[in-house]
Amino acid sequence: MTSTTTLPGQGPPPTDPADPPPEPPRPAARWNVAMVLLPAVFVAVLGGRRSWLCDDGLIFIRPVRQILAGRGPVFNPGERAEAATSTLWQWLLVAGTRLTGQDPAPLAVRLGLLCSVIGWFLAADACRRLHVTRSGSAFLLPCGALVLLALPPVWDFATSGLETGLTTLWTAGCWWLLVRLPHTPRARTAYALALLAGLGPLVRPDLAVAALGFLIALALTHRPRPGRALALLGTAGALPLAYEIFRMGYYGVLLPLPAITKEASAADWARGWAYARDLTDAYHLWLPLLVAATAAVGAAAGRLRPAGPDRPAAAVRSRRVLYATPVLSGLVMLLYVVRVGGDFMHARMLLPGLFLLLLPILLVPASRLAVPAVGALLAWSLLTAVVFRVPYAGIGPRGIADERGFYTSALGVANPVTADAFVNGSPGFPTMIRGPHPAYRHTLVDRSTTHSFVVPLRPDLHAPIVVMWSSLGTNGVATPTTGIAIDDLGLAYPLGAHIRLTTRGRPGHEKRIDPAWVLAEYADPAAPAPPGIDPIRIAAARYTLTCGPTDRGRLKELRDSVHAPMSWRRFTANLIGALDRTAFRFPNDPIAAARQICGVDVLKPGVLPTAPAPDPALDPAPAPDPLP
Repeated sequence: MTSTTTLPGQGPPPTDPADPPPEPPRPAARWNVAMVLLPAVFVAVLGGRRSWLCDDGLIFIRPVRQILAGRGPVFNPGERAEAATSTLWQWLLVAGTRLTGQDPAPLAVRLGLLCSVIGWFLAADACRRLHVTRSGSAFLLPCGALVLLALPPVWDFATSGLETGLTTLWTAGCWWLLVRLPHTPRARTAYALALLAGLGPLVRPDLAVAALGFLIALALTHRPRPGRALALLGTAGALPLAYEIFRMGYYGVLLPLPAITKEASAADWARGWAYARDLTDAYHLWLPLLVAATAAVGAAAGRLRPAGPDRPAAAVRSRRVLYATPVLSGLVMLLYVVRVGGDFMHARMLLPGLFLLLLPILLVPASRLAVPAVGALLAWSLLTAVVFRVPYAGIGPRGIADERGFYTSALGVANPVTADAFVNGSPGFPTMIRGPHPAYRHTLVDRSTTHSFVVPLRPDLHAPIVVMWSSLGTNGVATPTTGIAIDDLGLAYPLGAHIRLTTRGRPGHEKRIDPAWVLAEYADPAAPAPPGIDPIRIAAARYTLTCGPTDRGRLKELRDSVHAPMSWRRFTANLIGALDRTAFRFPNDPIAAARQICGVDVLKPGVLPTAPAPDPALDPAPAPDPLP
């Protein structure tokens, strides 16, 4: 703390930005502690009551089991595919499972809720530190917290098995350190913020936007000298850069497979705007956001006045940075979600940006403007918590789903928090995969809305079973880890992820690989084609995988990057070709793909071998619709 002396005739010394705010009087202090704790308590109670897993959350479970079984960070043995969007969440589950011995599925629910609760506590405490003045007389009121905690999606995604709780914790942790930074001149706070902010892309790739915002704020607030600036940059970039090099060399691409299959760099503004309105219209969200903005202006007006004798320029600059960083980062993240076309889960992708946007006003000082605003927000929050809901059950007309409502209804379980709840309760899930079945050894089992077959695997494939089903998470936890679980959407299937997107549709469900490719890659070439699938297309796909006897082509190179034994030579080849490989797309039609990749018209006589005739016995029964 800076020591100053007040001379006769002078006023109180100006505020030093390094001086921490003093403790407020006891009544205000107790009240403010309650305000800090209450949001976390609400998240713990509401999130705990609505705890659940979604199928996408189960996608993390299979890689965790593969790692613990010694096969490495893969979804299927012998194929290097990164199906987990959140690298850090996956490895936290690995560590938690190893340390506790618990099943990773229910552990993901509990760990997600714990992250959410701690994140909300840190976010509210950062608001207390931001708004409590040196006079110490401010009573804090909930403002942005009322907006967020009234939304049912916030309760739902406090668990779900996804990385949303970790995202909340990461965001709140960065914000808490940033608010402390002007009052803690020691370098360790700056380095802690740099390290934590750098982990953003490992929590979710799109958090790189918020990570950049926090690092810019660190530079503007801390104003490090060139040497320290380089050290802070190295601290922030070391882990994400090291992992990106690993990803490029090991998996052969720049991004996790879900980002490739969902075409995360493509723009679909109309669908993204519809996704945003699916949230705002259901809860009339524009009204509380406008009221909260009014309260924010009142809270910030007195704190952001220009510098003067009692307001050092450094303190004013730091405070402006503190207010602006989460707001601007949140706006950019929300804009990015709209640009890419949103998601198929109601509100899920908008929650991180909305949380950032409201961070500085989760709590606000009581004032003539704040009190009526908070009263209006309280009335809206009660209506929202009790009355307002999405106007559809399950999947809406735009393809957006009330994901928790859908699964609890489909599974008949109020709180589905185990993998067994999905495997045993999912309608349409192949019964033959739920347990050992002697009749289906070394077979390819495919059940979908358009085709259904069971065929023998190619003789050189060591997997006991290959299962293809659209709900990858359920498929992954049911299929033995020695087997192969694939989905026709390409979330964990490299071949499916690189199909060219031709038409936009339901987010995340737009690419469905032609079953001919799956049969060409896994089925016994001597086996007859299943009914309803043209054997010419299977033969064309099999030809295109290696361009026939020439053993070349882009698809062969893509498959080598994930199937060839790992070595330094393979790692280097993957690393060098990662950019080009990430951008590679090919037609879903095997005949068109053969023309593009091999330069061959496979329909010409003599190009393809004679295909075996279809065998009706290979199609035992039509399959009901799988879960989305």
